[in-house]
Amino acid sequence: MIYFIKKKYTKFSLFALVISFIGVSLFSSTNTISAQVPPTPTPTPIPSIEAPPVQIKEAIAFKNIKNSTADDFFVLVRYELDIGDEPYKYWCAQQTATSPNTSMFLLNDTGCNLDIPNPDFPFSLKSGRLQIEYLDSSMTFPTSSPHIEEIKIPRIDKGLMGLYASAPAASAFGWQNNAKVCFRYNTDFFDNAANTTANCRTVVLNSQGGTVGLANEISGGSGILYNLESDLGLPLNTLVSSEGLVTPAGQIYLEEALNGVVTVAINSQGQTVFQLGANRPNRTFTDTGSNIPLQVNIYATATSTGVTENLNVLSGQYLGFSSGTYFGALMFIILGIMTAAAVSYATKNNFLGLLGGVMMILPGMFIGAVSIGFLFTLISILIVFGSWYWIRRSPE
Repeated sequence: MIYFIKKKYTKFSLFALVISFIGVSLFSSTNTISAQVPPTPTPTPIPSIEAPPVQIKEAIAFKNIKNSTADDFFVLVRYELDIGDEPYKYWCAQQTATSPNTSMFLLNDTGCNLDIPNPDFPFSLKSGRLQIEYLDSSMTFPTSSPHIEEIKIPRIDKGLMGLYASAPAASAFGWQNNAKVCFRYNTDFFDNAANTTANCRTVVLNSQGGTVGLANEISGGSGILYNLESDLGLPLNTLVSSEGLVTPAGQIYLEEALNGVVTVAINSQGQTVFQLGANRPNRTFTDTGSNIPLQVNIYATATSTGVTENLNVLSGQYLGFSSGTYFGALMFIILGIMTAAAVSYATKNNFLGLLGGVMMILPGMFIGAVSIGFLFTLISILIVFGSWYWIRRSPE
C-alpha cells in the first residue's frame, strides 16, 4: 500500500515539474525583462559668439618641394589660437557645468591659471575641435569641401603649421591667385555659424618656389619666422640668428609645420639654413696626421707574409670582429694580464709584474696589434713611474 502511494505521488511530482517548466518557458519567451540603456547625450554646440578666436596671419605657398619637378604643393601658415590675457580664457577655457575644473579644449591645461596664461602643454589641443583647410579660388567657405585639410593643429597661442599635397597638386589646384586657407570649427562642438570668412586668409604665392624659396622665407630678416618671433615678443635673433640661420628654438616651430624641413629648406648654395641642420661641422673632416715610417713597414711586412689575412680570418670566424688587429690586441692583452699576475704572485712585487705584462704585450706590435705611437707613449709613462720607484729606493 505504501509502495503504491509513493509511486503515485512520484508520477504526480514529475508531471507537475514538466508543466511548471513549460509554463515558465512560455512566460519568459513572451515577457522578457531588459535593462533600459540610457541614450548618449548629444553635446550642446558652443554658440558662435562664444567660440574662442582664431586668426590666420600669413599663408605662403610653395611648389616643387621634393625636387624641381615634383609638382607638389605646400602652404606655410602663421596663425594664432587666442588664449587671452587672463586665466582660463578662450582656448584655455574650462568646463563650467558638465565637468567643472576640466579643460574644455586641452588635454592638460597646466599654466592656463596664471594671470597672463602661459600653458605648459600648448600642443595638447584635443582632437576634433578645429581643423585648417585649403580651398582654391572657385570654392566658397564653409560650404565647399577643401582640397587639403589638416585636423592636427600643432599648438594653441601663436605658431606655424603647414598643409601639403603631393603631385599634381601644384598644377591641379594649388598654383592660382585668390586661393585661401581657413580655420573650420567642428560642428559637433561648435555652432556652424562660427565658420565665417573672417577665419580665412588669401594665400600668397612664393615667386621663387621650391626649396630655395622656402629656405629664403624662413631664414630672412623679414620672413615668416622673423614675424613669428616679433609676434611672440621674443628677443631679437631668438628664432633666426643674425647670420640668417634658423636657431634650435625656431626649428621647433618649423618642424611642427613640416616634418623633415631641415633637409628640405636648402638655399641657392646647396646649404641648409638651420644652425643644427643635416650637415654637421665634422662631416667632411679629413685626418691630417701622418703615419710613422716604421709602422708602415710593419704593416707591409705583416700583409706580405699573410699574418694580417690569417688574423682577419680568425677574428671574423671566432670573435666577430671586422679587423684582425682587434683579435691580435685582445690576445696579447690577455697574455700580458696573465703574465703580470703570475710575476706579481711569484715575486710579491707588483712593479715587476707590471713590467712582465708590458713585455708580453710588446711583441704584438710586429703584427700591427700594438701601434708604435702607443708603444712609445707607454714607455714614456713607465719611465716616469720607474724613475720614481728607483729614486724612492735610493738611500740618499
